[in-house]
Amino acid sequence: MLRNKKFKCLALVLIFILISSSLVFAEPVQKDLFNEVSKDAIFDHIKALVRADEDNPNGVDNARVTGFPGEHMAADYIEEQFKSYGLEVERQEFPILAFLSHGTEVSVSGTVYESKSFTFTPPTAEEGVSAELVYANLGSQEDFEKIDVRGKIALIKRGTYTFYDKTQNAAAAGAVGAIIFNNSTGIISGTLGSPTDIPVVALTQEDGEELVKLLNNSEVLEATIKAMTELEDSFSQNIIATLKANRGNKDAQTIVIGAHYDGVDVPAANDNASGTATMLEIARVLSKQKLAYDIKFIAFGAEEVGLVGSWEYVESLSEKELGNIVAMLNMDMVGVGNTMGVMTVSENAKSFIADLAEVYIKKFGHRYNRGTSSASDHAPFESYGVPVVFLNYGPDPYYHTDQDSLDKIEKDKLYNMGSLVTAMIYDMAKTPMPKAERGRKAKVNKYHNPETPME
Repeated sequence: MLRNKKFKCLALVLIFILISSSLVFAEPVQKDLFNEVSKDAIFDHIKALVRADEDNPNGVDNARVTGFPGEHMAADYIEEQFKSYGLEVERQEFPILAFLSHGTEVSVSGTVYESKSFTFTPPTAEEGVSAELVYANLGSQEDFEKIDVRGKIALIKRGTYTFYDKTQNAAAAGAVGAIIFNNSTGIISGTLGSPTDIPVVALTQEDGEELVKLLNNSEVLEATIKAMTELEDSFSQNIIATLKANRGNKDAQTIVIGAHYDGVDVPAANDNASGTATMLEIARVLSKQKLAYDIKFIAFGAEEVGLVGSWEYVESLSEKELGNIVAMLNMDMVGVGNTMGVMTVSENAKSFIADLAEVYIKKFGHRYNRGTSSASDHAPFESYGVPVVFLNYGPDPYYHTDQDSLDKIEKDKLYNMGSLVTAMIYDMAKTPMPKAERGRKAKVNKYHNPETPME
């Protein structure tokens, strides 16, 4: 009880200091920091990460797909930038199953529908898989007990159950393929978490509901699924750069600033070249300052296939190292939208850094929402009780589409996030605080929840 009172007093004092208009942003050094954060420098990093050139001015598809050469090239670029700032850099490599889609095709009784593969969808033969289409509602085990899908393709509505469970339920019932249609506008971009026994592709809500109506009218429909996908054993890596505390304080606590650098099979400019690029600029600016904390800047690999990089990092730490992390700040998708998001995994999370982010956003005059999300690299940290904040901008209508390209990036949003985080971390790290109480440990699945992709 005494410890809780001590922590609450500390938090109240810290927030009072930060809210005080006579103290926040008063130091000339910090004003210089604002001036030094460059939106053009951040944009140039994004340009490099999406591999934009004269022939592809807005970036290339498959720019940084997890486990493929583009991601490895990005890791080299990030390491080179960190080293140029004089930071200590290390790589943490880990094996993964790499997935790449070269497209899908779905036709039903001669009509071709817009479709998309789920991450880890196994490939079909060149001619695809053809069979009668059967509606399986939400794809629960009970749904499949009511119908015969042996040797057929199951049409399944999104909702309630994970994409993986729906597909494996279909396979267990004897289906040779599955089609999952959305329960909202647009087409699904999701992950299965791991390969399924049968191919599965996504359709839009409109097309799925049209097919359900035809089946309910007793029409017999023949469907063909073609999935041109690759699955191969590969590796990814975290790039970890450390700005050591002033005078090499061996007992210094650590603040982690993170952003994932891999992407899906598009240019992936906002998701998440924007967060990685902003982190690089923050690292450059803060590298010139004398701070009381060790600052670790971590570019996480393999986020898009289940937060693999951040799980690898957190689970590699000793209990002492984990306990030494005072806070973790994650940036993901910070270049598109009109509202900042301030998020933790749990609504009731004890996170002083999320509370401080709100204070700073208000002082800067930015529009924001407070909410929850487990769909990015802060989640593994919160699962171990580290106070976290996940910062982003939204909404992003181009999320996980081929429109997530360089021309959609808004430079003023990059500057807003970069200057905000630079100021916040500088103020936190210039004076050591008593060690804060651990946050509540959040229950986090080891993969993105496929039913709730980040929006």
